[in-house]
Amino acid sequence: MISLIYFVLILGIVVFIHELGHFIFAKKAGVYVYEFSIGMGPRLFKFKRKKKVKDKKGNVKLVDDETDYCIRLFPIGGFVQMAGEEIEEDGNVPKEQRLYAKSWGQRLMVMIAGVINNFILAFIILLIIGWTNTVSLNSVYVSSTYIDGLEVGDKVIEVNGRKVNSYDILSLELTVAAEDDFIITVLDKNGKEKEIKIDPVTLGNDKLIYGRDYGFTIVTKPGKDNNIDLVISNSKVDGLNNDEVIIAVNGIEVEGHLHLLELIKNEDNSFTLTTKDADGNIKDTEISVKEKDSDNLAGYSFGFQVSGTEEKGFLAGIKYACGKFISILEQMVRTVWYLITGDLSLKLLSGPVGIYQIVDTASIAGFSSILSLIALLNINVGFINILPLPAFDGGHALFLIIEKIIGRPVDPKVENTIHNIFFILLMILMVYITFNDIMRLF
Repeated sequence: MISLIYFVLILGIVVFIHELGHFIFAKKAGVYVYEFSIGMGPRLFKFKRKKKVKDKKGNVKLVDDETDYCIRLFPIGGFVQMAGEEIEEDGNVPKEQRLYAKSWGQRLMVMIAGVINNFILAFIILLIIGWTNTVSLNSVYVSSTYIDGLEVGDKVIEVNGRKVNSYDILSLELTVAAEDDFIITVLDKNGKEKEIKIDPVTLGNDKLIYGRDYGFTIVTKPGKDNNIDLVISNSKVDGLNNDEVIIAVNGIEVEGHLHLLELIKNEDNSFTLTTKDADGNIKDTEISVKEKDSDNLAGYSFGFQVSGTEEKGFLAGIKYACGKFISILEQMVRTVWYLITGDLSLKLLSGPVGIYQIVDTASIAGFSSILSLIALLNINVGFINILPLPAFDGGHALFLIIEKIIGRPVDPKVENTIHNIFFILLMILMVYITFNDIMRLF
């Protein structure tokens, strides 16, 4: 239940701040606003606020503002309905209060103000995170590895020849390269460049080798001395109980998830798993490896992990906010490009269902993760909306730029038809993405 509440609140914040940008600049420009709505679908409730006006005698009185402020059922969007956007003119609204009657600069600001608001909020949140936490900067240094030739402290600078300068870019490039063997380029501690071949291990939802059934799932939980324990879950193996901590495979002490995968990836038949229960009792269990008919793909292990230098303070917070903001934007640019070129599949995109799963994970991780997610979603929403595609804010801005170039407005009927066509295509894409999100649950 708490995850659902977080989900509604987070999406509500992102949508509200975006639509508030449009609303404020529309009001500032003197545009008549019919409705300011958070959510889509059936209206749950509405209200009007009071505003002060002077009558002909100079007396101040309170009257209803023209705008309906609404909350609608589905928290997946919102809108600001303004006079002058519709094809058929509303004769009840004075011409000077219609959007198209405003100056070119005013109309442009109304269109892009939502994106600006999203970006501003995201940056402020990143600053708060940076100033209230010990943050990791330059997070591309190898912190653990079982890959021959790759050492702790090596700095990852390329994946398959593509430049890497942040963790966000590294994670994207690893996702793009994951289905085949690939090359990472690193700098060692002496500044010497070397190329390392990576053979990804494909993981299932049990965090173990894809296509294999071990009879149990593993989860990670905080252990003693700031360690992360690998814990048995969903055990179907006789004698192996849930919540037991994995400590060894075939007598070799397990030093983490990567090491566990390294120890079991070549064991095709069976292996001995050593575990410890809550009372400290240690035992060995023989694990039979079976083939799995199906497995929902959860991800990949690349045989190494990265981290950065940890810093805290005012300047560290600013560096973190600036670096994180830029790296997420660059990640978004590369993602769109890879979708266009086919390097990334549309199946990897997430809609509301996928976002809910991310919110659920973040809610478990803590408030700082919730804040990070809000910042990430604001940057994502801002970036997507500024793309120069019809039905997006950037599409409306594009038509304004075309108007500036040709010296006259584009025919409103033509513009609205184009926006409507792309909106329908966008809805079809959302249905496809949501379907994939749901399929990943099963």
